[in-house]
Amino acid sequence: MMKPAIYVRVSSEKQSYEQQLDPCINFAKFKGFNEYTIYKEVESSGKERPVFRNMLKNARDGLHNAIIVFKIDRAWRSTREFVMDFDNLINRGISIFSVTEGLDPTTIMGKGMMTMIVVFAEMEKAYISQATKERLQALKNMGKTLGRPKGSKDDPKKPRKRSGYYGNKNRSNKGGPKNYGK
Repeated sequence: MMKPAIYVRVSSEKQSYEQQLDPCINFAKFKGFNEYTIYKEVESSGKERPVFRNMLKNARDGLHNAIIVFKIDRAWRSTREFVMDFDNLINRGISIFSVTEGLDPTTIMGKGMMTMIVVFAEMEKAYISQATKERLQALKNMGKTLGRPKGSKDDPKKPRKRSGYYGNKNRSNKGGPKNYGK
């Protein structure tokens, strides 16, 4: 028996999945799904999102008959990506449910509204990026020095041990992406 996939995503380790996960589980139970697979991801929306891609692959491979998300924009932030995935999934008989938006993807209005939500999410992402770039440029124009202050930790004889800082010769990507899928 196929079971639905529940996908939840937070942008940072400091955030909690529970705000999204509990309503998704309750929705699954309300729809009569007693078993489900949970896919958890900590990833900024602009990144690759390997757990999300794995969930879609599993759905296309026949492991899931539905995908449940808290909000459409937790999963899709690109209109093009959503339309391509949506058509592919619906053609395979896989339903997409958004708990908070309550839209039926099998109707013309539901599909249209889901697409509009993704369009607005994509616009929001672009506006945030543009505003950030404009603010950084304004700070540079005012003569502000951007970035981490230089200090004793910049001693070239003692490279930083934490990855993520430029100039760290010990940087590595050991372990790769974290997959929290159940």
